[in-house]
Amino acid sequence: FIEQTKVPLSKGFGLHGPRSAMEAHRGGGPRLTDTLQSEQDRQMSIKSCPVTLCLPDTRGKTFALTVIDCPGHTNFHDESVASLRLADGAALVVDAIEGIMLHTEMLLRQIISEGLPLVLVINKVDRLILELKLPPDDMYHKLRNIIDSVNAFVSHQSNGRYPKLSPDRGNVIFASSMHGYAFSLESFATQYLDQLDFDIDEEEDAFGSFKHHSGLGKNLTPDAFAIRLWGNAYLDPKSQTFKRSASECSPDPITGFSPKRTFVQFILQPLYKMYTLCVGESEKDVEKAFRSLGVLLGKDQLRASARPLMRAAFRKFFGTSTGFVDTVVKHIPSPAAAAKGKVARCYSGPLTSRAVQSMIKCDPHGPLVIHVAKLYAEPDGQSFAAFGRIYSGTVKPGDRVKVLGEAYTPDDDEDMAFATVSSVWIPRGRSKTEVMMARAGNWVLLGGVDSDIIKTATIVGAGKSNFGDDDGDGEIHIFSPLKFPQAGGEPTMKLAVEPLNPAELPKMVEGLRKISKSYPMATTRVEESGEHILFGTGELFLDCVMHDLRTVYSDIEVKVADPVVGFRETVVETSSVKCFSETANKRNKLTF
Repeated sequence: FIEQTKVPLSKGFGLHGPRSAMEAHRGGGPRLTDTLQSEQDRQMSIKSCPVTLCLPDTRGKTFALTVIDCPGHTNFHDESVASLRLADGAALVVDAIEGIMLHTEMLLRQIISEGLPLVLVINKVDRLILELKLPPDDMYHKLRNIIDSVNAFVSHQSNGRYPKLSPDRGNVIFASSMHGYAFSLESFATQYLDQLDFDIDEEEDAFGSFKHHSGLGKNLTPDAFAIRLWGNAYLDPKSQTFKRSASECSPDPITGFSPKRTFVQFILQPLYKMYTLCVGESEKDVEKAFRSLGVLLGKDQLRASARPLMRAAFRKFFGTSTGFVDTVVKHIPSPAAAAKGKVARCYSGPLTSRAVQSMIKCDPHGPLVIHVAKLYAEPDGQSFAAFGRIYSGTVKPGDRVKVLGEAYTPDDDEDMAFATVSSVWIPRGRSKTEVMMARAGNWVLLGGVDSDIIKTATIVGAGKSNFGDDDGDGEIHIFSPLKFPQAGGEPTMKLAVEPLNPAELPKMVEGLRKISKSYPMATTRVEESGEHILFGTGELFLDCVMHDLRTVYSDIEVKVADPVVGFRETVVETSSVKCFSETANKRNKLTF
């Protein structure tokens, strides 16, 4: 998830820590992707967090997805860049109220430059109902305006190369992380048509739709119904057919008004009624209404306050967020299908070698090639787990490998080191699952190889490969280092640091080296005066860096100077007035 919002979408998929039950009254506790104590204290994401999950789609088929939850703050844009370098696609999360913001534009430019498929997730739709109290028709236009704005920006930046984002195409998701649900039009259509199979009495039908449209389940498939749930589509209550205009439809026999858009009638109005029930109705009415939908709530849930009641009701009604899985499977390619494009964009060498052909084929029997783009600190703060994507070959604990740094070339192998893989893990958020081997096409955490990695690295096998006597990596090149053009290309704020106790200078220097490993865009430098300078993207970024330097990596007291911002100025147009300066003897003149 490449997120703009402050509340991670992962909260809507049930990714919670063990203490979540303790804070259920606030809508959930520590999230699985908030692995750091500082993230839980600040209630925001600071580091990207990979999670490998087995999730079912609407049809019940299970897929293994590796999701990287990225911070939404502008200062931590580097985490998103590192994650996009390894990913096959991006799910951009946009706030339903705020819409497109500065960081959204930065992320879209980065996604387009990486050439990744894009799906859109509109999060916090509950705020449009509970906070802004928009009528259903206005809420539809608000959501459509967000989608149109994203489409216009993407089309302009990509010169029309990207497909249009639209709910009826299946590449837009609507979600509420606070209340634990996410749905696409197809998943909601499946949910809706399944409800028509219930034998519901007229008195029990609190949502007023099933009785009048009971023929939909026999005449429409979920795919066909989903296409008609967006845009100018209206259901004629008399002929039970869909029309392009409300003027072509007969008035509703009960209300006497023209029918609403299908998105409003079949999705927004039921959502509004569910929220209204949870907020203002009695316990008996809530239980009776949700029972008509097949949602059975316990007495403790019915007696709870509005927020936990809404969360329990919506989670039981929507169940697992299968709509997100449907969208990912349909619009984001598998690692094997995406390998060719990823290698062409990220690999710095020629694409004709046998090792490259093995990477393009995602061959598990080829030479080992792993692209490491991020380092995650271990709990002790002394070592790091290298997060990378296996393009070719198979890696196992105990394998001897070569770690190729960012300065490595086939002609200059100074930035190369040998290492032994001590462990191979599957990322699981705040935990890791150790495995005995991992094949091409997987994302893994590697232990024992971090000592020679500064930012990114390319890991290849140190022994002979399946290519006969050729070791397969004699002419191998590295994957291109990370670049941050959307964030100015380099950090803009610097901070001078020194230990309170001069004798602890070696500890601070070692801590700064680990800071550079942990934060992709953090850099350090020693001035001629002997000052240690730390560069970052902003005040929040440097505040998090200093917290880690003091408490995680060095455990010392550090003095800091006032932060300094580096200004970059340039000429954008010709001045209409000429300015000049003359020397004292009037013999020389400088004109601007």
